[in-house]
Amino acid sequence: MSFKKTFFKNVLVTGGYNYLSQLIVFLSSFITARLLLPENYGLVGLITVFTNFISVFADSGISLAVIKSDYRHSYHKGMDGLALYIGILLFALTSLLAWPIASFYNNHALILPAIVLSLTFITRSMSIVRGALLSKSLNFNDIGKITLINTVISILLTILLAYWGAEHWAIILPQIITSIISVIYYEHKTNLGYHLYGFNYIRIAFRHTRNSIQNLLGFNLVNYWSRNADNLIVGKIYGVSELGIYNRAYSLLTLPLSLVTGLMGTVLYPSLKKLNSEGGDINKEYTFVLKVISIIVYPIAFIFIIFPTELVSVLWGKNWLEVSTLLPYFGLLIFGQSLLSTTGNVLVLMNKERDLMISGWFGAFFTIAGIVIGAYYSLQGIAQFYSLSFILFVLPFNMIYIFHHALAFKLKPLLIFWLPIILLSLGIWLSCYFEHNNAKLVLLLIMLVNLIVSSKNEIRSTASIVISRISSSKRTSS
Repeated sequence: MSFKKTFFKNVLVTGGYNYLSQLIVFLSSFITARLLLPENYGLVGLITVFTNFISVFADSGISLAVIKSDYRHSYHKGMDGLALYIGILLFALTSLLAWPIASFYNNHALILPAIVLSLTFITRSMSIVRGALLSKSLNFNDIGKITLINTVISILLTILLAYWGAEHWAIILPQIITSIISVIYYEHKTNLGYHLYGFNYIRIAFRHTRNSIQNLLGFNLVNYWSRNADNLIVGKIYGVSELGIYNRAYSLLTLPLSLVTGLMGTVLYPSLKKLNSEGGDINKEYTFVLKVISIIVYPIAFIFIIFPTELVSVLWGKNWLEVSTLLPYFGLLIFGQSLLSTTGNVLVLMNKERDLMISGWFGAFFTIAGIVIGAYYSLQGIAQFYSLSFILFVLPFNMIYIFHHALAFKLKPLLIFWLPIILLSLGIWLSCYFEHNNAKLVLLLIMLVNLIVSSKNEIRSTASIVISRISSSKRTSS
């Protein structure tokens, strides 16, 4: 079976579960947004700024190393032990930091929730290697199943706890319970075993993948702060309620990234690993995937930019209308971030983790600079200068350094694909900033035409594969 057919087969399997899960989350937000207040989400957001940063160390590239390597059971057990020890260490570290974190925000109500939430470091560390083994075997059906199961359980628990007045605990406790369920399910499917090997196995396993893990960790650290410096600044300067508003807007940005690039990235890495081992053309197939992604995310960005107020009103009601002022600028980020978020998988596969780390450092510097500048003006200013910095600096740098230099893409096709996206995004940003609605609509339509023309072969090929796959599934079921 060709790369494209195998890739889209796994995307459809994984996507079926993921999209159903996200639809459930989306529909449940109608209820949770009315049971929980911005302050509840904001309090959890203050904690997760730091716990999510610490969680960067939890995986540290372990899952990618397991998928990439050709080692067997002893190596897997050694990496599993390493992941667990890291998880226990991170739990202890977060517990010790709970009081300083609360003091930083001058809000000591954060201490107990931070300690409780950090328990997930231990439970989730036990899923890292087991989940990687399922991905390595392209067993996306089981990965999708547990995603759906955990989503349903988490939503039900959140609604019940919120209805009973649990406030922020309605967001925290379901995370712990679902992480335990994941461990049990993954172990059932992989039979890796809970018995830990001796420390020598762990040390040897780490030695075989040390360089890869160190470079990935360097990238993840700076990439985390480039994506979360805004939460830290909003929480510190503007307070819990405003952070709740900002997090709600940001969640709409991460939703399409999770639905599209997160899904495709999950399938892309092991699929490209298999293609590479068979001597296939990685750049050709990767270009195909990028063009497909650009077409898929366009309608989402269009809605964010043109109908932000209507979208927020329908979803969450009048308590959240301030979110709509941020959405157009986050809509612009969807174009670039959805494409760049897949580069890490390809760079790791080609042993170019150092280039990935350098790209992360560059992007983090300009992203954080934009956020800091915007924070001097307003909450909306953060979204405005965050997106502007990304368009002006991060996208052009990655076009040249990552795609041309590291991945050896030819310059002319790169310019044909990327320049219209960068220039049109800048034009749309200016029309949003100066509130020229007609110009905004015209530029978005020009971008759509450009995407369709430049990706017409990919659209035709994708449609053919998807229709063939659906027809085949119907014949099988009948």
